[in-house]
Amino acid sequence: MEHRILKRYPIGNPRRLWFQDNFVLSTFAAHGDSMRDALENCADAGFNMVELGWASHEHAQEALRICEELNLPLLYQDFSVFGGMQERNLERHIAPSVARKLADEIRPWKCVVGYYVWDEPYVEDQLAETRYQMDLFQKEDPARLPFTVAIPSYNSKYTWENGEFPAYLRRYAEIIDPPQLSLDFYPIGLRWYTDEKQLDDSLMWCDLGLMRQIGREYQMPLWFYYQGMNLYKYKRFEFPMVRMLMYAAAMYGVKGLQQFTAVGSVINGDGSRGQFFEEQKEIHGEFRRLGNTLMALENRYVFHSADLLADYPYYDDFRDDIADSAVLCGELAARVSVGEFEDAYGNIYLLVLNRDFDGAKTVELKFKENVRLYSVS
Repeated sequence: MEHRILKRYPIGNPRRLWFQDNFVLSTFAAHGDSMRDALENCADAGFNMVELGWASHEHAQEALRICEELNLPLLYQDFSVFGGMQERNLERHIAPSVARKLADEIRPWKCVVGYYVWDEPYVEDQLAETRYQMDLFQKEDPARLPFTVAIPSYNSKYTWENGEFPAYLRRYAEIIDPPQLSLDFYPIGLRWYTDEKQLDDSLMWCDLGLMRQIGREYQMPLWFYYQGMNLYKYKRFEFPMVRMLMYAAAMYGVKGLQQFTAVGSVINGDGSRGQFFEEQKEIHGEFRRLGNTLMALENRYVFHSADLLADYPYYDDFRDDIADSAVLCGELAARVSVGEFEDAYGNIYLLVLNRDFDGAKTVELKFKENVRLYSVS
């Protein structure tokens, strides 16, 4: 490997105006009884962006003032004025004058990086309204991100089991044409989850594989909402689960990691530091050190051990063959996955993931020929 500084270029959908210039570490709906404590603790935990999903007018205005003071990037939403969540607020078809007035109000605030337009639009009228509002905000405030996130495959309408999810995510990309492709998936404690199987049979891997495929086709950087809290009140939820989910998404080449949610994990409901504050701060330090490298790399392959989705045909279209690797060969040990990346100079990078929550392991990789190995940090 040649020791060169990797050049950093803004990345984004070439059909949109907003481009991304740093690796995003974000959290959804940052708030607390004390908004100041909540936002200060999110900043101290290493989030480099906070989001105002579903925010009331009062929360939105308070967050603006505090984030400006903290120099903390903010993805803005005032749910009383614009934006929606699935079918919520669909009847509110905002006029261009509303978007223009809001953009004029927001423009002086340096902390605002974008507008949180819609959360999980999934049927045709929601997709169309999301595209309409995103285009309005792009026209009125082209320097800022018009943001939306797709719904995961465990929704009630488009699933892997009924064969409808791939067509949905493709329609989402084509109709909305977002600057970046964001998807959420919160697997720990879902109805089919067990401690014994962990994520061996999780359809999250299908969603990630499809997202990567569509992102490549439409030239959209990938962001991913990972589960940061015990959303389903499962009997066990520990930080190694969060850590694995973050690195799993990074293995698929995402350029943004969005936590759902800091409240209940990194911060408590009153805004004070929560049970995972120190662990989240530590892993954010790891990603800050890796961020410039991850932004400069192109994901080529993701290889999994044979125990992942072994009997699930849904994943067949996304199962990369290790024989195609530039450097690896053989089989991976149980619950081991590897992402293979390439930089602009042709150097190969490997992200090795232990998918087992319950302990560290030593992983042996077989190479096609002798190689020099360097660690990246």
